[in-house]
Formats: sequence, structure tokens, C-alpha cells
Amino acid sequence: MNPLRRALLALGAAGIVVGIPMTAVIATSDHTNLRGLMAGLSLLVAWSFLGTGLYAWDRRPDNLTGPLMVALAFSWVLAGLSASNVPGLYIAGVLLNGLPFAILTHLLFAFPSGRLERRADRVFVGLGYFVTTVMPPIGIVFFDPAVSDDCTECPPNPLLVWSDQDVLDVLVAIQSALAAVVLVALIWHLVRRRRRSDDPTERVRNAPVWWAGGAALLLVLAVLATNVAPEEGDFDDYLFAGALAVLATVPYAFLVGVLRSRLWEAGVVADENVRLDAELQARLDELRESRARIVEAGYAERRRVERDLHDGAQQRLVALALQLQLVRSKLQSDPAEATELLDEATHELAGATEELRELARGIHPPVLTDRGLVAALEALAQRAPLPVTVEANETERAPEAVEAAAYFVVSEALTNVVRHADAGQAVVRVARRDGLLCIEIEDDGAGGADVSNGSGLRGLADRVGALDGALEVDSPAGGGTTVRARLPVRH
Repeated sequence: MNPLRRALLALGAAGIVVGIPMTAVIATSDHTNLRGLMAGLSLLVAWSFLGTGLYAWDRRPDNLTGPLMVALAFSWVLAGLSASNVPGLYIAGVLLNGLPFAILTHLLFAFPSGRLERRADRVFVGLGYFVTTVMPPIGIVFFDPAVSDDCTECPPNPLLVWSDQDVLDVLVAIQSALAAVVLVALIWHLVRRRRRSDDPTERVRNAPVWWAGGAALLLVLAVLATNVAPEEGDFDDYLFAGALAVLATVPYAFLVGVLRSRLWEAGVVADENVRLDAELQARLDELRESRARIVEAGYAERRRVERDLHDGAQQRLVALALQLQLVRSKLQSDPAEATELLDEATHELAGATEELRELARGIHPPVLTDRGLVAALEALAQRAPLPVTVEANETERAPEAVEAAAYFVVSEALTNVVRHADAGQAVVRVARRDGLLCIEIEDDGAGGADVSNGSGLRGLADRVGALDGALEVDSPAGGGTTVRARLPVRH
């Protein structure tokens, strides 16, 4: 057990021990009305603030809310001495009677951080402590219970210097007015905090404190009004008992607020989990579809390579073999014709070689491996059937997979420009920004391209997405097309 927790347990035990004599003092008082009710309510207030304050202090030692609640509990016990029949104890209780309400004011002004954040808050809290700690000793020297209308059965005042009820009434009126100013300022503070709170979690957490604290303050204001107006019957005692009953709920309002906040946050987390689950499921579905499209595109590419080999280089090589057989038969009988046939065979072999070279470029251009992305794009632009400008400030090599993906994005985009865009020119831009390789292909064609229609752009999106990249297509009708790809660069 840490030292703080041991100290808090000691404070809790002390609070329980001193609370019992306070209850006995009130229950046996000769000058307290509703003694049983007041004794029970006073003990409830003291122990409520003590228990919740110790809990808050233990959970958040850096927050002054817990220490303030514990201080309020002990000051409440000491203020209960005002019900004592012993003159010295009685007058000590009278001097401390208002201190718990000053601490309550401090607590509510500082809630929930435990600190007074505004200068106006510090001024009003200071005024509250002045009213409850400085003014009572001034008035006590004029207080004579024997001639007082409020407490004719109270013990004598050992601090009496000059019995003057008129002066005392003026001081009590001033004290009550200043206390009313502090309480009104506190009520306005709570209202303003509630109106300006934009955080739903804060509103849920603080609402019980606002309502319980505001209700208790209104009742205390009403009790202060009875100090100024003439007293008749036990109305002020019942009013004070009601204020104590509401005041006892304030510490529990703190706990209820914390519980409501956690339940609210749990609900928010649950809703967020549902949203994330749905988003994850959507991404998994998209991943499955993307993988299926990639597999399908791989099969289609292999079929294309097979078809190109069959229709192109294979046909040329078959024709070359036939020509060479014919040359062999003509070498002895007609050397001149054999020479012509060899020239044709050489030409056919050159054509087959070029077709194989073009096919290899489509699979993976050697210049991309040897000289990098920019050089490969410049070579691609030179072979394009329309003017293509390459603008690149990127000289550092990227990982092979990233460069390959970027190259084929540009290649497929330029193929689409030639086939569908009816464009006069195109621009390819390459840049490195914030750990991303950014590729942009812009043309001045007809526009109207859509990733969801056609396998070309969708295949590009799948290729880029496989590397955790993103593909965007901006293609307003009649305004040209801009394809942007962003690929993470991880070395």
C-alpha cells in the first residue's frame, strides 16, 4: 500500500470517529430545532463528502476535487459545534459555520479540473472565504445571545466585547449580501459552463453536478434571505433541512457524473466499433474483389502474351524455318535465289526479334531496372503516338515494386488516352512528397472516364491498392482526364 492510500485511510477513520460526537452534540443541543433531523442530515453531509472525496483523491491525486471534498467534510464537522451547549465550543462552531459553504463554492467553481481557471472565479472564491472566515470574528464581539432574537437559549458568548444588536444586524446583512453575490456568481458560472460546453461527454459527466449544485445553492440563497427577514415559526429550519438534504446529494452527483461519462464513452466506443467493423468488412469485400480482379487480369495478360507470341513472333519464326528449308534446297541449284531468300529470312528474323523486344517491354522494360522510373517513362513517352511531356523532379530510386506499379499506371493511362480520349497531347508528372511517390497523367481529351467502368482503370486501382496506395481519376466530360496515383515508398 502506498503512503497516500495509508494517509487517506487514516483520514477516513478520523472522519468517521469525529462525525459520531458531532451527531451527539446536535442531537442533545438545547438551542437546535429539529434536533434529530438535523443530526442525521449533518452526519449524512459530512460522511458523503468524506467518502466521495477520499475516493476522488485516491483515483486522481493531481486533482484538487478530492482534497476539497475532504476539507468540506471536516469543516462541516467542526461547524456542528455551533449546536454545543458548552460556550467555548459553541462560539467556535459559530465562527466556522460558513466555512463549509465557502469550500463548496470553491469546489463548484473549480469543477471538474479542481483548479480555478479564470481570474473572476478566483475573485469570487476569495470573496467567499473572506465572508466566511474574516467577517464572523468581526461580528462575534457584538453578539450577545441573551438579547438575540435568533438564539435566546444559546450559551453565553465568551468573546463578547460590546453587546450591540444593531451593529450585529448590519454586519449580518452585509455578510449575507456578499454571500448572495458569491452564490449568484456561482450559479451563473454553472449556467455559462453548461451553455458553452460543446463536448457531449463533458455535458453528460457534469450535468448531475450542475443540477445538484445549482439546487443546493438556490436553497442556501433562500436560507440567507431568512437571515435578513423577520423569522416566524420553524420555516427557516425546515428550509435549512431541505438545503442539507440536497447538499448531501452533491458528492454523489460527482460519482454519478463520472459513471454517466463512462457509460456514454462506452456507448460511443461501441458505436465506433460497429462502424469500424462495417468499414473493415467493406474493405475485406473490396480486397476479395480486388484479388479476384488481379487473378483475372493475370490470366488475361498471360492469354495476351500467348496470343501475341502465336500471332506475331511465332508466325514469323515458322515462316523463317520454311524459308531456311527452301534456301537449303536452292543452294546447289540456284545460288542467286538462295541469296535472296536468305535476305528475306534475315528481315523476318529482325522483325521477330523486334516483336519479342516489344513484348518484353510490355512485361517489364529493361530500362526501368537499369536506369529507373524517370528514364523508363521518357522512353515510353518517345514511343507514344501523341506528344507526351515528362515532368519529373524525382531522381532517387524507389523500391522495384513501387517503380513497376508507377510505370504501368502511366503506361495504361497513356494507352487509354490513345484509344479513348481523342487527345492532342499528354503530360506525365512525377514527384516525391511526404514519403509518397506521386504520379499524375493529364491529357486534353474528351474526359468522361470512370474507374468503375472498364477493366483498365479498375486494374490500375487494384495494382496501386495492393501497395497501400491510392488512385484518383478526375475526368469531367469535355474537360480532359487527370489520373493521380500515390504510392508509399518504403525502403
